[in-house]
Amino acid sequence: MNKQLTILFLLSSLVLQSLWAQKPVVPKHEVNVWTITDKNAAIISSTIDTAVYKFQSSNPIDKYSIANAYNGTLGSPLQSKIYYDRTEKTNFLFSSPYDVYFLAPTDITFYNTKTPFSNLTYYSSGQAISREDDLNALFTINANKRLNFSGLFNYVEAQGVYSQQATKMNKGGLWGSYLGKWYNATGIFMYQSFNNKENGGILNKAYITRPDSLTGYEPSFIPVKLSDATSRYTNSYFYFNQKINIGRGKHATDSITKDSVHVATISHTIKYEQAQKRYRSTNDSAFYAHNYFDTKATKDSARYKSVRNDIAISVNEGFSKWFPLGITAYVEDDYFEYYNLNNTTPVNAYENDVLLGAEMAKRKGQAFLFNANGEIYTIGRKAGDFNLNGGVSSSFRLFKDTVSFKANGFLKNTSPSYFENNYISNHFIWVNNFNKTLKTNIDAALGLHNKWLDLSLGAAVQNITNLVYFDENALPAQFNGNVQLLVGNVDLNLKFGPLYLQNKVIYQKSSNANVLTLPEIASYNNLFFGFKMFKKVLITQLGADVYYHTAYYAPNYMPAIGVFYQQKSQLIGNYPVASIYANFHLKTASFFFKYSHINKLFSPPNYFSMPNYPLDPDMFRMGITWNFFD
Repeated sequence: MNKQLTILFLLSSLVLQSLWAQKPVVPKHEVNVWTITDKNAAIISSTIDTAVYKFQSSNPIDKYSIANAYNGTLGSPLQSKIYYDRTEKTNFLFSSPYDVYFLAPTDITFYNTKTPFSNLTYYSSGQAISREDDLNALFTINANKRLNFSGLFNYVEAQGVYSQQATKMNKGGLWGSYLGKWYNATGIFMYQSFNNKENGGILNKAYITRPDSLTGYEPSFIPVKLSDATSRYTNSYFYFNQKINIGRGKHATDSITKDSVHVATISHTIKYEQAQKRYRSTNDSAFYAHNYFDTKATKDSARYKSVRNDIAISVNEGFSKWFPLGITAYVEDDYFEYYNLNNTTPVNAYENDVLLGAEMAKRKGQAFLFNANGEIYTIGRKAGDFNLNGGVSSSFRLFKDTVSFKANGFLKNTSPSYFENNYISNHFIWVNNFNKTLKTNIDAALGLHNKWLDLSLGAAVQNITNLVYFDENALPAQFNGNVQLLVGNVDLNLKFGPLYLQNKVIYQKSSNANVLTLPEIASYNNLFFGFKMFKKVLITQLGADVYYHTAYYAPNYMPAIGVFYQQKSQLIGNYPVASIYANFHLKTASFFFKYSHINKLFSPPNYFSMPNYPLDPDMFRMGITWNFFD
């Protein structure tokens, strides 16, 4: 704790010193910010995150979803309890539990800045024996007005409150862009590693729910199921897109490059990715149902490699006032290698798939935007897979308010992943021949926005045929029928003078809880007083927030293969997690102090994320983020 306070005191002192400094802040328009689509690297305009609101909940887990199943420690595998928040950022089955932390090309922010820009963010929590530290550093600089280079380093080290729960996470990358008049290029290199000790959960949930009956156990001394198991996931990728522009429009200017929009663009993208999942353990035979190769030690490994090439030709949106649409056609070649190492023999597999796709879109403006995309695999194991998707959105003024509307839909037919069909290890072996999964989805949202009210109402319905899931034995299974999912959500933010109320409520209903189990209601509520101090330059927020979801049979976690699977023995939920906090924002810096899970001091002790995986008890947290524009 002393180390945490020292670091935060030094950083906060620098922030407070600037209260009296008169150095001007570089205007935000001096830094252009954007993200890209994974295919064809289309530019999506963005903004710099100033962390004015909800900074106390800006850690990766809380930003990912308002309800999560995880091992209890920052950096540990995670699955959102909100179905629509779940992501699949790679084609590697064992990577999904790390999506919450993983930086895919679509997560990278690109910059074009007149002066160097950097950001330093630091989070810390807990005491020395259980401390979590998260340090993130970003730097970006332009070599000239068109060429930019950026770099990121993120280091997480968490000891964990409970035994055998420590994690280490390293992320580092370099990326850049060149936005010329006739040639554009975007490149990314990223390396990410996640190291976890696995404890299999505590030995008896009564250590949490009935502490008086099992006296003398501090959290770090509660017995756990595994004593020396570890897992490691690593991923590295190289992404490069280049574009050649053809012709010059006379009636439009690109908002990022400030150049005229070109008539057409030829684009090539290459992405090379490799990933590995390893599991190591000794003396764990009693925890697992099977020991196929060795009862004394487990050394399992699965690897994945992919090379993707796609070539696209586009007629660009806005090159003429008579042609407001963008049209793109592309062909993609996907090559995959799969490697599975058990305690005896390596297994290798290869596949090559070819995809054809086309898109029509209008992404500029506000009155009416839309996109329609179609893809089909024509060659390879995935032949016959297709994805049809589209969406519309609009935003317009109604008196003094802004009204927004968006709707999306897709029809997707996908083959099971290689490792859902084939896997061999010391504790798990399966060979399947699953059918393709067909998903049909429609969702819509309506919003009303003004200076006092920010309201969004949404609804979605999805039908899944041949859903693949992990059953109660942690084995992949397929339900040969239909599963319907109905979802509704409300986002309501209100302001009454200095009082702010932020609410998010999600309703989910699955037609078959045996294969798709979800909490029916999940919510996040944040109430705070906002005001300014020191001549109205220090924004201050004093408040409390609460996370909650109804009880349900939350998934369990299988350390040996790193997947979440069905269970019907323990209800999880119906337990709020409340915290109190103080947020401060000054010009380009924000910092917070938070006492999390304060209701643990007086609520009945039943705080679990998953069966036998308790949440952190009450603890002190703090953090700071600072943007530098020079």
